[in-house]
Amino acid sequence: MFTTVSVVFTQRANGGRHVWDVKPDLRSYAVLCMWLAQFSFLICSGCTKVSILFFYRRLVTGTYSKKWYWCVWFAIAFTIVYTVAFCIMLLVDCRPTKAYWMAFDIKYALTADYTCLEDSNVINTTAGVCAAISDLYAVALPCIITWHHAVPKRQRIALNAIFCLGFVVVAASGVRTYWLISK
Repeated sequence: MFTTVSVVFTQRANGGRHVWDVKPDLRSYAVLCMWLAQFSFLICSGCTKVSILFFYRRLVTGTYSKKWYWCVWFAIAFTIVYTVAFCIMLLVDCRPTKAYWMAFDIKYALTADYTCLEDSNVINTTAGVCAAISDLYAVALPCIITWHHAVPKRQRIALNAIFCLGFVVVAASGVRTYWLISK
């Protein structure tokens, strides 16, 4: 979905240009593409994290204590809840929902009756913090689990090195959240 939205955005809505270079009649279409991109990003990242966490769950079943088992289930539940919550927030940010992108059409903005949240920075910042937290535990859980696993030291170090590459994602998520907060 994200790839399709990106292609449509660049081909049909003057995407990849500065906002001032987008023709006024295409602005609402461009914002619709951005809204769909946000929606698909939330769904895709949430599903990817849940998939990884289900893999961890399968990895620890029967080999670790109930504590690890429930930590993984909590992480899965947290990821699902925040993904669904922020998808709903995107849907109810404006009433009606189409006002989110149609408000950029001058005719619609002047004639339609709609309401939107005045400041969505709090929602975006909270979403960024939740994403950063879920990125952190999605990387930390396998590192902790494999550190105590009975494998040769060299293999354990190699596994943790691979898992620690995920900290690049955590750092990127942290930087993204920082810039959302500093806006």
